[in-house]
Amino acid sequence: MLELSGQIPGVVIRRYNSLMASQRFIACEQLIHKVDALIINGWKDRLVAERLHRKEMLIENYLAQNKRHWEESFWWLLARNFGTKTNAETFEAIAKSIPLKLLAKHKGSIIQVEALLLGQAGLLNKARYQDKYVLLLEREYSFLKTKYRLRQVPFPVHFLRMRPGNFPTIRLAQLAALIHNSAHLFSRILEQPDVSTVGNWFRVTPNDFWSYHYTLVDDPRFLNKPVGEDMINNIIINTVVPMLFAYGNIHCNEGIKEKAMQWLQQSVAERNSVTRGFRQLEC
Repeated sequence: MLELSGQIPGVVIRRYNSLMASQRFIACEQLIHKVDALIINGWKDRLVAERLHRKEMLIENYLAQNKRHWEESFWWLLARNFGTKTNAETFEAIAKSIPLKLLAKHKGSIIQVEALLLGQAGLLNKARYQDKYVLLLEREYSFLKTKYRLRQVPFPVHFLRMRPGNFPTIRLAQLAALIHNSAHLFSRILEQPDVSTVGNWFRVTPNDFWSYHYTLVDDPRFLNKPVGEDMINNIIINTVVPMLFAYGNIHCNEGIKEKAMQWLQQSVAERNSVTRGFRQLEC
C-alpha cells in the first residue's frame, strides 16, 4: 500500500478540499477570466477532439455488431439522439430491434412504421386505448410482430420531468416521419456539400394524429409538431458530424473529416444547462 501522508504540501490539500466543497456551477469559476485565452481555446479544441473520439468508439462498436453497415449504424445513432438523454438507451435498443431493411420494406406506410416503433417501445396495448387510430396501430403492430418475430425492448420509455415536445411518443412519431420521407440518409450526407441542405432533410412533421396528441390518450388543441431547429442542430452536432468524422477517419479520407469539422463550426452551439452556465461565466 502506498501512503502519501506527509508527502503532499498542505497548500495543495487545502486547495483540493476547497474545490471539492464548492457549490458553484464549476468549482474554479472565479479563475476563469484569469486564464490566458490561448490556453482556453486549446482546451476547447482538445474537448472537441475527445468528444469526437468517444463518439467514434461508439460507432466502431456499432460497426462491429452489424458487419460494418454504415447506414444501419447511422440509424442506431440517430435513434439514440432522438431519445435525448432520458431515453437514449431505450431508443437505441428500439432501433437495433428493427433492422433497417425491414423499415425500408414498410417505409411507404407511415402507419406501419409508427406501429413498429411505438410497438417495440411497448407503448401499444389494446386494453388501454379507445382511439380508432391507436387501435389500428395496435393491430398493425400485432401482425408485424408475429410476421417478423419481433421482441419488444426490455427497457421502458420515460415521460417524467420532460417537456411535452420531447415526449418519447412525439420523438418516435418524428422518427417515423423521417423514415417515411427519406432513404439512404448517410449515403446522401456523404455526397452533400451543404450542411443546411442536410438540416432540411430532418425538417419533418408527424401525421395529423400527432397534431392533436402528445401521447396516445390525450386530445389537446391543434398544434403541428415538426422536428424543431434546436433538435435539427442537435442531430447535426451529435449524429451527422460524428458519423462523418468517423467515416473519414476509418477510411483515411481527410476531405470528409474536414467537411465534418466545417459543419461543426457552422452549427449553432447546443443550448442546455451546461452551455448556459459557461455562457454566463464568459460574460
